[in-house]
Amino acid sequence: MNYLLNDDQTAFVDTARKFLAEHAEPLFLHRIADRHGDWRRDLGDLWQAFAELGFASLLIPEDDGGIGLSLFDAALINEVIGATAAPLPFIAHQLCCLAIAQAGSAEQKARWLPLLASGELVGSVALQGRPGSYQPESWQAQPGGEKNLTLANVEVTGSHLPTLIVTGLAGGNLGLIDPQAASLVRLEKPCVDPIGFLADFQVNEGDIESLSMGNACSQGLLDAGLALQAAQACGGIGKCVELATEYTKVREQFGVPIGQFQAVKHQLADIALDGEPNRPLVWHASQCVANGEALASRHAALAKAHLADAYLRVARKTIELHGGFGYTWEADLHLYLKRAMFLSAHLGSALSLRQSLADNR
Repeated sequence: MNYLLNDDQTAFVDTARKFLAEHAEPLFLHRIADRHGDWRRDLGDLWQAFAELGFASLLIPEDDGGIGLSLFDAALINEVIGATAAPLPFIAHQLCCLAIAQAGSAEQKARWLPLLASGELVGSVALQGRPGSYQPESWQAQPGGEKNLTLANVEVTGSHLPTLIVTGLAGGNLGLIDPQAASLVRLEKPCVDPIGFLADFQVNEGDIESLSMGNACSQGLLDAGLALQAAQACGGIGKCVELATEYTKVREQFGVPIGQFQAVKHQLADIALDGEPNRPLVWHASQCVANGEALASRHAALAKAHLADAYLRVARKTIELHGGFGYTWEADLHLYLKRAMFLSAHLGSALSLRQSLADNR
């Protein structure tokens, strides 16, 4: 595989980095975390501006109004999002787009993909089956049935924009839930990440519409989610390393920067070592999933498990390095730690992924 980024990829990443540096700066993040002012409108405006640059339509084919890029390109952008901790439902939206593009009928694609591409709709996925399990064999919903279901821990935007949900169905299939479905009820729930948002959705099985080719891409959809989560963790780790390094240059003790003390240098080395080998693992997993390779599921699970653990370790060590200030609400660091805590559990914990790999080796 060739991992040299081409000029278009480099320009796209630079565009995302400049946009988020301007529109998702730390003061904005704290305003969202504090629920200050008209924060829901601010979140909606951020998403719409992000979508106008084409980032909402990365995985939508050009014929359906998108850009038609690969999962690897989406991973590159998600790494930038992770570095800024931007409150964007990027992973869930891309998975929804991917599911409809790969498994939807011509009518479903024509109806939903242009709206997802423009950002008018925010996409999400409900892939949790049995509690704690996101694997396709744990999915239980039956399209066209009569039961009332609760779709748990669905990642959403904090704005008032409507959410289109792709959900897992019994037998490893996929279904679609119209945001205007009569039985659909959204129940907001707290999230450990103060600038991330979760909701439970209650819906009747009769309002679930099957995606005709869902069986063929359900495992690939979960793999894509794991690879994208690993990419976001990679970006967050890089930012923590940067914050730790900068702090040791400006914080003084006994009249000198603390970075001159041997013990602090050891702490920095430990943080940097945890962050150094991660990007190749993420890029390889993303490429494998994008290309549909035989061991793609294994690479995606390993990348998510390793990066999730590393992100938690690095975020905690960075907070410790900042001393008492690192534990305060005013510091940016708690936003990264709590994002790491969310990523460590969503779509499968590192422990559950490793156990699944061991059971199926």
